[in-house]
Amino acid sequence: MAGYIHYLGAGLLAVNFILCGLAVFVGISALKKEPQAAKKILLLGGRRAIFSAMAISIASFVLLIAAFIGDDFSVAAVTQYSSTKLPFLYKLSAAWTCSAGSLLLWSVCTFICFTMWLISPGTSKNIRFNNIALSVGSAVCLGFSALLLFSARPFASSSAAVNNGTGLNPLLQNLWNIVHPPILFIGYSAFLIPFVIIITAVFADVINETAIYKQLRRWLLFGICFLTLGIATGARWSYIELGWGGYWAWDPVENMSLLPWLAAVAALHCLTGVSITDKFRFWAVVLMPVPFVLCLVATFVTRSGILQSLHSFGQSESYPVLLVFIGCCFLAWLICVIRSAKIITVRPSEPNTLILKKRNMLFWMIIIFVFTAAVIGVATLWPIISPAFAGSNFKTVLTRDFYDRVVSIVGILAAFLVGLAAVADFQRRSGFILKSASCCGIGLVCAYIVYKNGNNTPLLSLACGICTFSFFAILIAPWDSSNGIGKIGSNISHLGLLLLVVAAGFSSKELTAQTQLDKGKIMILGDKYEFVYDSFKQQSADGINQAGPEIIVKKDGLPKKLWPHNNVYPNGQNTSESAVYTNLFEDVYIVFDGITEHGSIIIDVKLKPMMLWLWISLLLITAGTAMAIFGGRKKSICNEVVFE
Repeated sequence: MAGYIHYLGAGLLAVNFILCGLAVFVGISALKKEPQAAKKILLLGGRRAIFSAMAISIASFVLLIAAFIGDDFSVAAVTQYSSTKLPFLYKLSAAWTCSAGSLLLWSVCTFICFTMWLISPGTSKNIRFNNIALSVGSAVCLGFSALLLFSARPFASSSAAVNNGTGLNPLLQNLWNIVHPPILFIGYSAFLIPFVIIITAVFADVINETAIYKQLRRWLLFGICFLTLGIATGARWSYIELGWGGYWAWDPVENMSLLPWLAAVAALHCLTGVSITDKFRFWAVVLMPVPFVLCLVATFVTRSGILQSLHSFGQSESYPVLLVFIGCCFLAWLICVIRSAKIITVRPSEPNTLILKKRNMLFWMIIIFVFTAAVIGVATLWPIISPAFAGSNFKTVLTRDFYDRVVSIVGILAAFLVGLAAVADFQRRSGFILKSASCCGIGLVCAYIVYKNGNNTPLLSLACGICTFSFFAILIAPWDSSNGIGKIGSNISHLGLLLLVVAAGFSSKELTAQTQLDKGKIMILGDKYEFVYDSFKQQSADGINQAGPEIIVKKDGLPKKLWPHNNVYPNGQNTSESAVYTNLFEDVYIVFDGITEHGSIIIDVKLKPMMLWLWISLLLITAGTAMAIFGGRKKSICNEVVFE
């Protein structure tokens, strides 16, 4: 089959495009047909077309993987991103590391998610709803098919004869980068379902039915769970591989992946609000389709070359078609919003005599997430926006430090609202004043201790105090056993958020030093760390020449040997491999920068506090969200629901 894969692959993509177009046509045609029996027959035919398109989509991706594993250099993507000397695992990951391959993977995940939803037991029995849903979802799948067939062209043939291939970028030859893209694209794809459900419900005039909102929650949680894990694995790859010692640096690709996460969490809180009062219904409709649109925007930023990023593919040929695709989805969302404003009915809310109303906390939590997304979006696109403010003070005021402070403040506010929501549960039981005062007192004591020790800023001390208050409020808040695992998962996610705010605050207090060391010499950083240049180590593995100094790190008399080094690959590429030592309270991060003409080594050393806890916080958010997917909900007294 080698040498013919590009023909077979292009043929599969063409068949996939035809089947998606057929599903769209059938779905629209069924809306005009009578009687109901004819509509059901057409609906069944459209679904079979989508199921077949899903199978062909999977087959095309398997074919691309086979081309990479089999070193079929007749395919341009294999020539550019693989080589005969590349290890098997990296050949496998190269299939979705290349620009066209990653789009194909996202397409496959989208087909699978849409198919799973079509056959799920909770799907509506309304024939009109199902036909519109088939049309909308199939149209999105058709957009992906057109993007792959006419623009990205993952099976494009190579124009030159190649024997070995260029090889995968060394920075991408990392285990974290193997798992990062698939997990991220599963999260992206899951957001298609809320997009389809909301647009369908608006045009099918069933947006006021409660059953519609019950379908949305699990798909939102599913997308948030995988997107959180995808962001975490990508951040871990950045932290280890790129050598800057950071996990988040206002990098366009990283930040654009965060925007749909923030929008999805805001939409999830809107769903909780809908079960409390109808006033949230319109905002739920507005926010539900947004995460999927933002996922497309993030993909556009990655492939358009409009912003410089270490993660981007540069300017690819697919970006104009992708821009049209985004425009169509945005237009569908806009029409949906305008139409829903006219048809959504809002029933009067029942009076609530509780002092702390969760509906108000939910409202402000939604505002915080949307505002944070707006701030990060502006910060990311600032290189494009800033020329419009030439000569204005805004250009100098809106720096990265400014955005860091804003995000820190909104993180503290979110943590405070989480605590208030837990305190609101105290009102239903005895001891409200005592429990609330105890949580506040513990928080104040914590803030005072943090401020008086370690030269911590008032903002960081406030963050620690508020997160401590919220932590204890969550632990002692009552909860209805009927909510079961869902409530436990919600609490775990909120505890992860509190830990994230604290860990991110402390990790920004890193100590940094660049120094030259002679063999046997000592450098001291911080109060307890000693760094000794012990020896210079060189070795060769899998054709990669590795060389760097062995550094003995001592703290409280306990030595640890680290080896930061440079890798020289057979194709001449050179990368720096940092050495990281993680303990309970901080990371020691060393990068080898070179050797002076006198034989001294040059190293960058960083002490980054609380990094272990930052990774743990992301795992807690992921685990809690996964548990909440399977949790039920029930209303409690005063028409309130558990805050999730």
